[in-house]
Amino acid sequence: MPATNITALVEEFSHHIVAAAKASVTARIEAALATAFGAPQKGKPGRPPKQAVAHVAGVAGRKSAGKTKRAKQLCPVPGCKNPAAPVFGMVCGDHKNVAKSKIKKYRALRKAALAGAARPAGKKKARKVTPKVARARKLQGQYMGALRALSAADRAKVKAVAKEKGVAAAVKMAKGMKKG
Repeated sequence: MPATNITALVEEFSHHIVAAAKASVTARIEAALATAFGAPQKGKPGRPPKQAVAHVAGVAGRKSAGKTKRAKQLCPVPGCKNPAAPVFGMVCGDHKNVAKSKIKKYRALRKAALAGAARPAGKKKARKVTPKVARARKLQGQYMGALRALSAADRAKVKAVAKEKGVAAAVKMAKGMKKG
């Protein structure tokens, strides 16, 4: 009885091995045919092998749609329309011997002209703050900070004083309430 049991186990094991070998050979043949005819292979994690990338090289060489080409930087010397070269310190070959101080002045003049003509949408010119405005802003900050530390009822009282007597008196009152 044990001999037939072992024979059945060996036969079952050999059938499993033959099925696995057939599946492996079939997968290899399918992969070889797919690469030969240019069909996309089933994706595997990680970087693809170099042989699989060879037939897709034309697609990979294209530029992506999101990248834009940068405009050529022109020579800063007034009236010169040549492109600037990094080799000569960002001036053209004709003006590579011009003094750096003059080039700096030309760039400043061009920048000023561009700033006067059209300012970029996101940038605003910084304005100087007068002492009066600075004091008002400081007082407003103190008022907001003092209100934050108070309860709702005390806040209402301080706001009423701010309307009647002014923000400075309201700040004094709020600081007194906070301490007491």
